[in-house]
Amino acid sequence: MKIEKSQERFRSLFDLSSDGLLIVDMQGNLIDINRTAYERLGYSKAEMLAMKLTDLDPSEFAARVPERMEQIKKHGMVVFETAHCRKDGSIMPVEINARAIELDGERVVFSTVRDITERRQAEEKIRQMAYHDHLTGLPNRALFYDRLQQALAHAHRNRKLLALLILDLDHFKPINDELGHKYGDQALIEVGKRLRQCVRETDSVARIGGDEFAIIFVDVASEKAACKMAEKVIAAIKQPLSLNTSQYTLGASIGICMASQDDDDMEGAVSRADSAMYQAKKSGRSCYHVSG
Repeated sequence: MKIEKSQERFRSLFDLSSDGLLIVDMQGNLIDINRTAYERLGYSKAEMLAMKLTDLDPSEFAARVPERMEQIKKHGMVVFETAHCRKDGSIMPVEINARAIELDGERVVFSTVRDITERRQAEEKIRQMAYHDHLTGLPNRALFYDRLQQALAHAHRNRKLLALLILDLDHFKPINDELGHKYGDQALIEVGKRLRQCVRETDSVARIGGDEFAIIFVDVASEKAACKMAEKVIAAIKQPLSLNTSQYTLGASIGICMASQDDDDMEGAVSRADSAMYQAKKSGRSCYHVSG
């Protein structure tokens, strides 16, 4: 009687757990699951009990199941993060705490499966805040330098040219002075959108200062192609802006640094592009200058 009550209590706790609970044999076959496990994934209990662990994981994770089972056999338990595939095809990131236990004289694996979707979303939000400009959503200075380093390495590895464009907005200060920072922010957001439309998916646009932006133009055919990109950007920025019922026109002074396949000096490339940008401003603004 005591044994039966104990089993009933265990069954009740097993089914009411807010985490998914799986019992699996050493071959990876599911032999028992709780309600949370199958309802969270959109299956019936019968459907899941006809599965193996490898049926739950997306293909890129399923290949690691045999390795996990070997770790459990060797160490008795293992904690790891993976993902489970719901019946509708959507992916749920999970943390699994799996341990080997004896059940009815058989060695099995008892796993606690925790949905970590909210944790992953919070981590992504923190990462977004750390590496992206809060106003425009563009990569910030930190991510810009990381991408520039990768782009230079790519250029070196594949014997390609890279163009770094640094641009500073012309006639931006009057917007802030006359309308206030609210409309200045709107102007910067619009500039960010226009710059994105000028580049390819393989290129990068970043906001690296107040009204200063940068473009990493990869696999450039020639200096002429980089200059055409600069002309395209200047034309896009020159399009009138409607702010507080008034029309404003911005300009862009652009400095271009051509980095060859042998050039891996990131700081030097930025410095040359920056100097060229100031030269463009001295030349009358709303133009570009290529560093020597």
